[in-house]
Amino acid sequence: MSHRFLRIFSAPIIAALAVHPVLAEDVVVTVAGARDISGEVACRLYSGPRNFPFGKGTAGEVRTARSADGTACIFSNLAPGSYALVAALLPKGQDDVTRDFLGRPRQPWGVSNNIRHALRAPRYDEAVFTVERGKTTRLRITLAK
Repeated sequence: MSHRFLRIFSAPIIAALAVHPVLAEDVVVTVAGARDISGEVACRLYSGPRNFPFGKGTAGEVRTARSADGTACIFSNLAPGSYALVAALLPKGQDDVTRDFLGRPRQPWGVSNNIRHALRAPRYDEAVFTVERGKTTRLRITLAK
């Protein structure tokens, strides 16, 4: 009896999923500033406050050369939801931002929403943005020391 039930009721569910697949979205990051400094742009994407802003990205990491139009990082196939992003300009071979004795980054960096405080790092809730279903999210991050 249970096998017949599964055959009868699973077919419409499978057909519905085929017609309406789970959508995944993209985030395209463009960076501005620090044009006179060479290096690669490292972007870290966070799906929550854990590790933000100086730890490993919880939703992904991309490192690439900055293109002529400023496009630096593309995150593909993301689930719709809330995220925050950190971008930094790092010398080749350097894995992370170095900080001075006060904890301030030595390399140009920035976060989503371009939040910048003089005496503390931005919090996740200040830098959060929303990835919406069916839309490409475009961010412009200003890099500065």
